Amino acid sequence: MVHSRLSWQHLVGALFLTLWFSGSVFAQISSITDNESQTGLGGMNSIVGTVFAPSGRPVESRVLLRLSTATRGDRNFTTNQTGNFAFRGLPPGSYTVTIDKEADYKPVTQTVDIIQFRGAPAQTYTLNIRLQFKDRTVLKPAVLNVEFLNVPKKALAHYDSAIEHSRKGNHLAAVEALKQATAEYPLFTQAFNELGVQYLKLGRLPEADQALQSALKIDPDSFAAIINRGIVNFMMKRYGEAVPLLRKALQKDARSAVGHYFLGQALANLGLFEDAEKELLASLELGKEEMKEAHRILAIIYASRGARKQAAKELEAYLKLAPEAPDAKKLKETIRILRDSN
Repeated sequence: MVHSRLSWQHLVGALFLTLWFSGSVFAQISSITDNESQTGLGGMNSIVGTVFAPSGRPVESRVLLRLSTATRGDRNFTTNQTGNFAFRGLPPGSYTVTIDKEADYKPVTQTVDIIQFRGAPAQTYTLNIRLQFKDRTVLKPAVLNVEFLNVPKKALAHYDSAIEHSRKGNHLAAVEALKQATAEYPLFTQAFNELGVQYLKLGRLPEADQALQSALKIDPDSFAAIINRGIVNFMMKRYGEAVPLLRKALQKDARSAVGHYFLGQALANLGLFEDAEKELLASLELGKEEMKEAHRILAIIYASRGARKQAAKELEAYLKLAPEAPDAKKLKETIRILRDSN
């Protein structure tokens, strides 16, 4: 039996609330892909990401990607209309993601090594793939981002170097390259945003926030910098500051599942459970199984209201999506207690 009402803090402990959002996904956040790509390879892991145009913004058309493995051959998939993609059902191993069928862009390849120790939960790896034009001179100026057109070649070279360092996992080198890029061109919004991204990956949150503030001083309407700064503030437990930033980001892109998810978490931590519930439900509607952690937070909210069967239903939904969760046994026991209580 449980008490008539369970405290928020007690339920957080009971359900082992975890932060879903890995630091590797902070480059520029968009809504989750609308064409989930089940690979059929027999695993539980995922590779998700976004394809960016040379301007630094997500592509606005479907792009063909090839997922290659050494032992199971190739599989072809496409992004959605906003550049997002998701490869599901991947076992541990080495994977190569290639884009080489786009007429205007150079071929690009990225490798992901999925490492999953025995008994460990499923992993989600994130890629941010930035395309480059085959020949910038033959394209009409209208297709190029004005901000990049004004960027000096030396600054852009440092930026490109940072992206390459990041791709190889050398985030400290990426930080140094981005510092050089912003020194060459102090109005380089996307370099400041990317600098914030790299600091996030290094866990240096105050420096990430400072870099993102610099980006927003240059371009107050930058969606990427706004949502990234909202997430940084959430991670720093500055929930009151995170909420207006995340709301502003959602005004620009109401279909950002990630934005709704983090706004829901921030509101819940402020005790605004009704508002949090709306945002978390929106994140599930938009992001589907990618936002599965929202089920756990909703369970906490419902249980705190005394709606135990509804809380149990959310936990069951979570376990259906994450049957190998490390605390699955404990969650099943929590479900039993919730369903057996009056």
